[in-house]
Amino acid sequence: MLAALLFALTAGMVQMQSGFFNFCEHGGKDQIPEQLRPFVPHESNFITTCRTYFLGATTARTLIVGRATREGNLTTTVTMSYMQDKEGNVVKGTNMDWIFYLTLMIYLLAMISNSGRTLGGRAVRIRVIDVANPDAREVPLRKAVIRYLVMFIGAVPGAAFYVYQYWSKGGIADAMFTPDALRMFAACAVFGGVWTLALTIQIARKIDPIYDRVARTAVITVLRPRA
Repeated sequence: MLAALLFALTAGMVQMQSGFFNFCEHGGKDQIPEQLRPFVPHESNFITTCRTYFLGATTARTLIVGRATREGNLTTTVTMSYMQDKEGNVVKGTNMDWIFYLTLMIYLLAMISNSGRTLGGRAVRIRVIDVANPDAREVPLRKAVIRYLVMFIGAVPGAAFYVYQYWSKGGIADAMFTPDALRMFAACAVFGGVWTLALTIQIARKIDPIYDRVARTAVITVLRPRA
């Protein structure tokens, strides 16, 4: 609700895109606005305009300009995103998505360190315990932090390379997404996929995932109390 209120009060200069419902419309190259900064990808041939909603209220508007090229069975897409205000004009506003991710991380760490259970964990009757002190209700904050850091290792290479490309290339899509860069992004995606698959297999086989082994934690099932 705060995101929707800020969008309305600032005429779209403050936005949040994460965690909400998106509605997008697509258009051709003849609809691409002129003089966008950073520059649109070379030979752009499509646009997409998206609205982000929360309970029917707009929290963000985004213009995406890109180039899609197809060679055989392979389609390569390079895009650049621009924030739009309440009226659909491209603006340099403030993106508040970091609040969503920061709040999510604080929630996870607080719940696990205080009780070993998130709301979802309570629903499915599981909780995280400290292997060194399994009878304790709490999990040391240090172990909770280590657990989630290791859990998301698969996303680190891709995120780090994107940040490096964005800052070193000035946010210009054509410079960021060269053939060599796309191969690097693909390698990062493969690494992330392999990491996720490995964790999934460990969980399916009822083996403590590597993040629990590194943090010295474990997930147990909470039995229903006898009547």
